[in-house]
Amino acid sequence: MNKNLSQILKDKFNLSEQDFQAALNIKEEKGGNIGEILAKKNLVSESQFTEALSDLYNVRFEPNLYFHSNDTEFTQKVPIQFLKKYHMVPLKQPDHPENAGNKSADECIIAVNDPSNFHAIDDLAKILNWNNYLLVLSTKNSITSAINAAYDLGRDSAEQLVQNMEDNGGLVIGELESTADLLDDTSDAPIIKLVNHIISQSIKARASDIHIEPYQDSFKVRYRVDGILYDLLSPPKGIQASLTSRVKVMAKMNIAEKRLPQDGRIDVKVGDQEIDIRVSTIPTTFGERVVLRLLNKSGSLLKLPELGLSSGRLEMFERLV
Repeated sequence: MNKNLSQILKDKFNLSEQDFQAALNIKEEKGGNIGEILAKKNLVSESQFTEALSDLYNVRFEPNLYFHSNDTEFTQKVPIQFLKKYHMVPLKQPDHPENAGNKSADECIIAVNDPSNFHAIDDLAKILNWNNYLLVLSTKNSITSAINAAYDLGRDSAEQLVQNMEDNGGLVIGELESTADLLDDTSDAPIIKLVNHIISQSIKARASDIHIEPYQDSFKVRYRVDGILYDLLSPPKGIQASLTSRVKVMAKMNIAEKRLPQDGRIDVKVGDQEIDIRVSTIPTTFGERVVLRLLNKSGSLLKLPELGLSSGRLEMFERLV
C-alpha cells in the first residue's frame, strides 16, 4: 500500500520517493500519522494527502462537508469524544450538488479521515442502526468543524437549561446549594452544563469578557463583543451562588471565601481552540460579582475580508497594495 500511496503522491503532488521514505522512517522511529508528518514538513497539505487516500481507497473526497443543521439526532446517541477520537461524523446530504436528481440523495453518509479504521466505522453504523451508508473522506479540520456544529446545535440552549431547573420546582437548585464542593457533581449536573454553555457561547461570539452581575432580586450574565456589553442570560436569583461557586472551582479559587476579592485562571479547549480565561471576583452587597476575561491562544491573524471593510474599500485597498 505504501508504494501505491507513494506513487499517487508523486504523480499528483510531485512528492519524491526520498521525502516519502524519510517520513516513513520518522513514523517508524517516533510513531504518528504519515499524513501529519508530511504536512508538518510542508511536503503536502492535509487536504492533498486526504485526496491521495481517496484515490488509493477509491472513496470520494469531500473537502467541505455539507452539514444539515436539522440533522442532529445522532448527538443524543453518540458521545462526542468517540467521534473526535476516530475523526468521523455521520451526516446526510440531500442538498449536495452531486446528488441533484439522484435517487440516493437521502442516503446516510459517514465522513471519515482514516478509511482503514473500519472497526470504529462499523461501531458507529451499529449505534445509529444504519444498514446502508455512503463513506466519504474529508480532512480532520472539516470533520471537527462538523462535529462541533452538530453538538452545538443539538444541545440545550442556556435558556432551556435554566428553564429545566425551574421546572423541577427548585429541587435541583436546592441540591446544588447544599453541595460543598461542586467538583463532586457529575458532568451531567445542570449547573456545570450551564457554565460550560455560557463559556462556549461567549467564545463562539468572539467575546472578550463575561460578566456575572448580581442585583437585589436578580442577576445577569453578559458578554462583551467589540467593547459593547450584550445580555446573554438572566437566570433566577436562586442559582447565583451555585453558578459563581462553579466558576470559582474551575479557577481553583477558595469557594468558602466570599468577603474578599480573588483572582484565578482557567484553561479550556473548545473544539480546536485553546482559551485562557482570567477570573476575578469582588464582593458586593448582593453577592459576588465575577468577570471572566477570554484570551484565544490559538487565534490567528484575520484575513482582509474579515476586517469589516465594504466591498468597494476592500477592492481599493487590494489595488493599492
